[in-house]
Amino acid sequence: MDSTTQELVRFNHLVELIYEGATAPERWTRDIMPAIADYLEAPAGILYSFLHTPQNGGYFFLHGIEQDHVDQYVQKYYADDVWKIAMAERNQYVTGNLVVGDELIPRAQLLQSNFYKACLSRNENMVQLLGSIVFGSESETSLPTICSFFRGSHHADFNETDRTRLRLLGPHLSRSLGVMHRLRSTELTLATSQAALDRLASGVLLLDAAGTVTFTNHAAQRMLADRDGLRLHRHSHQAGLGNLMAETVSASKAIGDAIAATLRIDPYATPHFSKSLTVPHLSSPARYVLQFSALGSHNEFGGSAFAAIVFITDDANKIAIDPAVLQQAYGLTLTEARVAVALLDHESAREVADTLGVSPNTIRTHIKNIYSKLGVDTRARFVKLLLGVAKQSV
Repeated sequence: MDSTTQELVRFNHLVELIYEGATAPERWTRDIMPAIADYLEAPAGILYSFLHTPQNGGYFFLHGIEQDHVDQYVQKYYADDVWKIAMAERNQYVTGNLVVGDELIPRAQLLQSNFYKACLSRNENMVQLLGSIVFGSESETSLPTICSFFRGSHHADFNETDRTRLRLLGPHLSRSLGVMHRLRSTELTLATSQAALDRLASGVLLLDAAGTVTFTNHAAQRMLADRDGLRLHRHSHQAGLGNLMAETVSASKAIGDAIAATLRIDPYATPHFSKSLTVPHLSSPARYVLQFSALGSHNEFGGSAFAAIVFITDDANKIAIDPAVLQQAYGLTLTEARVAVALLDHESAREVADTLGVSPNTIRTHIKNIYSKLGVDTRARFVKLLLGVAKQSV
């Protein structure tokens, strides 16, 4: 087996492992991050939501880095992070971007910084940085996320091969994490049973290896029954529920192409999870938004029986909450109520700030007050409570 074939086999195995993390988040720390780090010859790595701590619905998956080191970074040194500062100044937190520490700040300057001396120096393998912005701060579908790997001064520099490898892994990381985000239940556990999928507001389809729909959750059933742009078409003697189709030829072809590309898992041509497909309603200007992802062969839904998952969001069914209900029920001010409603549609304080035209710090203060009045301590519980309010006020 020549070196090119060996590289492709190794890459394909790693991609398959990454997709298995979509329904088994514990594998990111146990299996996936160590495997990627080994592939990149990096002794340390971290995959984390850079705008959300675990206490606020985010996550940290570590390899070669102690948890107390991360805790100290968050509590004491986050504001001093010269890499973070340089990335923000250059607007580098953009989905799909690749960052290299030595290009953000000269290594000599890093080694003289208080951030390195007080924080990074605790781990000799954290001098060089190679990172992929899996979901940027502009993401509307998933928590902003970065996957970073590190080497020490005593290691070889990250080279173009390392960059190419991580760049090619980026779309697969985004698809797996995108599925994980969408399947997270209100208590931050995965909805990995078919019954649990019925509780999700978005439509969910599970597909077999032939691309046939074999499961639809309740939300998807309602959308497909309306035949307002999407439907299932089942051939005689065909197994499963049928093929996902649109009411126009062009949209049906786009869906078929997206499903074929998802099942093929092309290591070099897989689009990012954020690159969704839209299908128009027949009766209104609203749209269905479809997102596709492969599932690992050992997924928690039923192993090899399901090869891919499709999420369907209907623009016409966006959740509406009357701010007055929040004011009356929980004692929120009008401004706090408006922030709460906006926060339901956006992932970060910065996005809410941009929407409402105020500073992120002001929004963070409002969020703190909102959480206190609502009696919640995580974004997940906040969303759960507001969804309940929405149902009561419909």
